[in-house]
This record gives sequence, structure tokens and C-alpha cells, in this order.
Amino acid sequence: MINKRELRSRRPKVEEAREFLEITRDFTDPRESIREAISNAIDWGGTEIKLTAREDRSRPDEELVIEIEDNGMGLNERRLDAFFDLGHSSAIESEGISRPTQRMIGYKGHGTKTYFNSRQIEVFSNSNKCTVYAIMDFPLQKLMNNEVPEYKYDIESKENEKTGTKIIVRGYNMNQNKRDFAHAALKDYILWFTWFGSVEREFGILDNGDKVVFLQGLGQDHSERIEFGHNFPQENCDIDSLIEERPGDWTKIFVKKWVFEQRQIIDHPGRFIDMAFYIEGDEAKRSYNSMIRVRGRTPEYGMYKVEDRYGLWVCKDYIPIERRNEWLGLGKRLETKYHAFVNCQDFRLTANRSDIGNTPPDILNAIASTVKQTFEEDIIGSRDYQTYEEAAELEEQYQTSQQEGKDFDRRYRRVRTKKVSEFRGVELIEPGVEMGVIALFNLVYALEPSLFPFRVIDYDTKRGYDALVDQMMPHDLSRESIYFIEFKYALTPEFNHSFDHLTALVCWDCYLSEGAEVTDIRNNQRELRITPATSQSEYTRYMLVSPRERHNIEVFVLKDYLREKLGLEFRPRTRPR
Repeated sequence: MINKRELRSRRPKVEEAREFLEITRDFTDPRESIREAISNAIDWGGTEIKLTAREDRSRPDEELVIEIEDNGMGLNERRLDAFFDLGHSSAIESEGISRPTQRMIGYKGHGTKTYFNSRQIEVFSNSNKCTVYAIMDFPLQKLMNNEVPEYKYDIESKENEKTGTKIIVRGYNMNQNKRDFAHAALKDYILWFTWFGSVEREFGILDNGDKVVFLQGLGQDHSERIEFGHNFPQENCDIDSLIEERPGDWTKIFVKKWVFEQRQIIDHPGRFIDMAFYIEGDEAKRSYNSMIRVRGRTPEYGMYKVEDRYGLWVCKDYIPIERRNEWLGLGKRLETKYHAFVNCQDFRLTANRSDIGNTPPDILNAIASTVKQTFEEDIIGSRDYQTYEEAAELEEQYQTSQQEGKDFDRRYRRVRTKKVSEFRGVELIEPGVEMGVIALFNLVYALEPSLFPFRVIDYDTKRGYDALVDQMMPHDLSRESIYFIEFKYALTPEFNHSFDHLTALVCWDCYLSEGAEVTDIRNNQRELRITPATSQSEYTRYMLVSPRERHNIEVFVLKDYLREKLGLEFRPRTRPR
């Protein structure tokens, strides 16, 4: 046995270049550099932040250049070292900065490493006692060559009346994903995912009310002033007045909020959460958020649907981190009514601040339980909410009845000119949607089951393929004889299932010509072969073929198949007047 007195010691080493590169690449959204810049500027007393994204048209690659300037306390030699070093943060200092809330976002020394994902970093800074200049060339290239990049700098002792820092990052993110820095998309990111998207004002924290960003993103010819804080609409919850103003659709402009401060986390004394819940109608959301898609209009890059952004967000430092809609236990339709935030300083974030996955599970589960309990007891259980729900249900019933009336008129007009055919005394209706194809197939199949070379043994139109069929004769229900079929209104280039186990497609029409490619959900492709009817072939055959698969998939185009096999022609019930 080894004598413990003879044990040697060794300090673990770090592969510096690899660690720098990993941290540099750990930030998955390139705009996280903007998030870190804003946090650093506010941490160090900045009240005005100028952010500019532009392309350097003098270079062949039209290099992406990001400029970040603030009026904070500036850098001295120690803070310059921390700017470039890894894990060396000077954020714990508090010299000369008044912070009533005593909170700073940066403390790991990781944030500014996002700038290393570039061709060049240049720093200009004035503190009250010195002027600093530094430059680092090819940081990303050197890290990828397993080399820690060096920076050159100069410091001049100097009394400066105005302090501040300007950082220029050239060739950021290898000039990729430039569209993320388009002005509208960048503004939206700032107001949702940076300190300027903080929800702290909802809880009476007004320390940063004087902060402002002047933003000029790509495609913008001037800077835009952005005030501090996440955007919320004004409350508008007098239901009687709203119904009088907008009878039939008042819920679209309804806004009601609930705020809960310092709620103790269940079974965790001394740990608290703050919660802000807003119910907002769609028009209310659009009144302050121009990035929500509008039906019928081509969306610009970065726009999103309501369901892709709204719901319940968790925050640390009152900055939104990620959505946790499942904590409310609601379906998607209801989640999107809410514009809600839960802040907890006990969340533990990953190094890139992208999620709360480092939080101990017991605390995370307790926070989720506290949120749900508060939601159910203090929001859903409140008189205000019950009044809203009852009135909203009445409006929905009214809208449904109105829509049903419009649908009746529309369908009545259509039914008079609907194309039909008759087969064995039964009227067959030309389909206009997939459900109509299924109905037509079932009628014909019931009247003439031998018309198709398979027997339907099961239907399930809610999930997966529409029907299961047996192809063997005689039918024996063996696994080898059973395949899927799928119903579509028309055959198109995109198929939303896989071709595996599929023996046939049944559709009304075909929008493709001979030789067209059809791609399934797994990106497998088949070629459409069309063989016209001849004396040997009694109907036009549509086949999806693949050189790599042994089985072909037959497409039964009912528009042709019923005409050629049964002589059925579909004509309008009456001639239009």
C-alpha cells in the first residue's frame, strides 16, 4: 500500500487556447455580444450607449463592423486586463459608481470574450486618470490555430473631464448571419433579451430609468433612441367601456396585469420570486410590438408569430432568459394570451446566460410549483379574472354565431354551382379539401370495393398516415401484406410523411408533370412517372419511383381514375347566373 506521506502534488493545467475558443463559441446567438456590451456599459456607470452595426463596403467581403460606445467610467490598466482576460472580472469593484440596488450583471469575465469571434478588436477608453488604447488582431483565427491571441496597448496618464469607452469589432462572427443585425431585428432583441429588456420597473425598481440606447442597425440611415425597460401596454380592463367601444371584439384591446413581489418559494424560506402577469389582446400586443407577423403581409426578417414569443418567461436580474410555458399547465392557445415574467435571483445560469439549467432541481421544481399556485389561486381565482373569462366566453359565442352565419351564406352560394356526379343512384360531390377526398373515396369504395387493389382495414386521420390497408389476395392480415395509404387534396412537391411503408396516395388532383420530384419528410426523393391510358392499361397510372427502393408508390388521382374506370364526369348542379 502506498504511504500517503510519499504522495506528490500537481496543479491541473488548462489548455488556454481551447478554453478561450470554447467560451468564444459558447454564445450561440451572435447578438449576445450586444447583450454583453449593454450589461458591461451599465455595470460601469454608463447612461448613454451608442450601438452601430454597419458593413465596410471598402472590403471585398463587406465586413460586418460593430461599434459600441458608452459614457461610463472607462478603463484603466487593471480593467483593460480584465476586458481581455478569461475568468478575470473587475465587476466586483464599485469604485465611484452609485448603485442603489447593488447588483451587477457581469462577474465571470466571459461576456467580452464574444468579441474574440472576429478579425479585429479595437478599444478606445478614457477614465478620470488615464487614456487607454488597445488592439487585438485575428483573435478567432489564432484561437482556431490553438494560439492565445495577444493584444497591444498604450496607456497615457491624463486627467479626463469626460469618461467613456468605445469598442470596434471588425469581421464579427466571420461576417455570417448579418441579417440578425438588421435594425428592426436588433432592436427587438435588445428589448427582449438584454438589460434594456429588463422587467424591473414592474416591481418598482427605477434605478435605470435614465439609461438610453442610440441604435443604428444594418439598413438604418440614422440612430433611434431606445428607452430603458421592456415594453408593456397600458392597462385597459374596464370591460363595460370596452364592450361599448368595441362590441364583438373588445378582447383584442383588453389589457390587465397582476404583480406579485417577494413571493416566498414553497418549502424554501428566505428564497423569493417576483412575478408580473399581463393578459393582452392581439391588438394590444401589436400596439407596442411591430415585429409580430401580420396575416397577408410578407414578413421581414426577424418577425415572429405571437405563439413563438409570448407566454411565461423566467428571468434573472429581471432580464428574460427562456420560456417555461409548461409551468402554467395550459394549452398553446391560452399561453399566448399571457405576457408574463417570473424573476428569481436563485436561478443559476449557464455561462452564456441562455438557460436556467444549472439551477438545482429541488429549487427549480419548487419555483415551478410556486408559480402555478400563484397563477391558479391569485390570478385565475380572482374576481377580475372570472369577470374577464365570463365576458370573453360570451364574446366568443357571439363571434362564433356571426361566423357561422357568414359561413352558411358562403357555402350556400358555393353549393349551387358545386360539381357533382352520380354513381349507382348516389350523388358524389367534387372535393375542395382533403376531407372531401376522404368522403368521396369512402362513398365509391363502399359502392365498388373492388375498384381499388387493396382493402381498407383501419382509419386514423388524427395522427400519422390516414389509413391502413391489406394488399394480399386472399386477405390474411399478415404483417407482410399491410401498408399505409394517405389522402391528399392534390399531389405537390412536398409530402409531410415518409415514403416508408406507404403503398399508395389517394388524391383528387395532381399539380405535377412527368419527371417532377416529390420529397418526403425525411428528405427522400421520388420521381413522378405518368403513363397515359392505352388499350393495355385502362387508366392513367401515376407512380412515385425511386432507384434505391424496390416498391413503387401508386398515386390514385380520382379526377382521372373515376372518369377512366367508371366513366364519371363531375358537372355543376346548376349553371351560374
